[in-house]
Amino acid sequence: MKGAGSPPGGSEQDIVVVDPLARIPTVSRRKDRADPETRAELRLAEALAAGASDELPPISQLSFETALDAMALNTKLALASDLDCFVDWCMAQKRTAFPAEAETIVRYLEARSRKKAKASTLARRVASISTAHTILGLDPEGPQSRLVKNKLKALRRTNGGRVRQAEAIRFGEELSSETSPITIAALLSFCDDTLTGLRDGALISTGYDAGLRVSELCAVRVEHLEPQRDGSGELFIPYSKTDQEGEGAYAWLSPDTMRRIALWRNAAGINRGAVFRRVHVTRRKGRGAITPTSWDAIPGNARNFVERFEGRPAEQGITVYTAGSEALTRHGVNAIYKRVIENAWAAGVFDVPGHDIAAFLAKISTHSLRVGLTQDLIANGQDGVAIAQALRWTSPSTALRYGAKLRSASGATAKALGRVRN
Repeated sequence: MKGAGSPPGGSEQDIVVVDPLARIPTVSRRKDRADPETRAELRLAEALAAGASDELPPISQLSFETALDAMALNTKLALASDLDCFVDWCMAQKRTAFPAEAETIVRYLEARSRKKAKASTLARRVASISTAHTILGLDPEGPQSRLVKNKLKALRRTNGGRVRQAEAIRFGEELSSETSPITIAALLSFCDDTLTGLRDGALISTGYDAGLRVSELCAVRVEHLEPQRDGSGELFIPYSKTDQEGEGAYAWLSPDTMRRIALWRNAAGINRGAVFRRVHVTRRKGRGAITPTSWDAIPGNARNFVERFEGRPAEQGITVYTAGSEALTRHGVNAIYKRVIENAWAAGVFDVPGHDIAAFLAKISTHSLRVGLTQDLIANGQDGVAIAQALRWTSPSTALRYGAKLRSASGATAKALGRVRN
């Protein structure tokens, strides 16, 4: 196409490259492009630019960066994922994503519902679409319309609004007679004294004691640990999902957990920085001994004839463990939980319902320890308010939801009829 300064009918043409981010400010160049947060911001900016109407005026750099700075990394990742899905659908349907009409959002929800999307996921998508409108300086009239709200309500009625809960990993019979198939005590007994085993034991023990979210667990640093005189410890949590402003909170760690952390740190040589890190494992297979052979007995086309002639002593296989320098990721923690559980199951430490380990592992997530601690606290008589304070929730409703199934066994009916309806 001709540039704006080309004379009419001129023979020369200016090649104009249209930047899809022209109306959306770019992420500041002072940030490292390899940084996960910067990558999430770039992905978010691209989704907004792809879905924004051509008639929208550019938004200010200050407004855009301020909105991003107010979000946690996981929020940016979830927002980018939601908007990618919505924008892709809108482009395929030749609809405008931003601003989005209520009818467009309803049709999108219907399409995703046919793909078996959960009602809770669709509600989050609508919230993300509304957030995108706010970032772009648009009135979120579409996502907040009565039509969209009624559609979400209808989907909950049709598909069910219950959120699938992660399989609880509770401590064990020492704490409560009501346990899950796999327990913390069983997993810890299976963690050996290799560098990987020490790390895994410290990770699982810390995650359970403090009821840590995976983001909090990955963020644990040496400076956050404060040993106490009785052998226990205090863990400072600088920020969390419910503490985006960074006021901080403290969690209690048992003497056993502090001992496990000390063993891991000493073995890995960790004196500062991230506590839980990736362990690189290098293995070299052993080789059997070679008995010296006479020169005449070695075939002329034999390889390594010198080794055959002189012989070689047996060499044992070795395994070298090296602790990395970067903190574990969310996916790394989830993989560790599942690996330890699967190895313990293979060793016969415990069994799972239906003997189907794959189905059981599908229910395990980085939230399993937090759910297990919540259920153990409920089983030991702690109320919802106390649990919410200990696990850093803004209200006790989540704690009560985690313990809903557990409370049925200790409810009024169970207490009144348990002895006479055997």
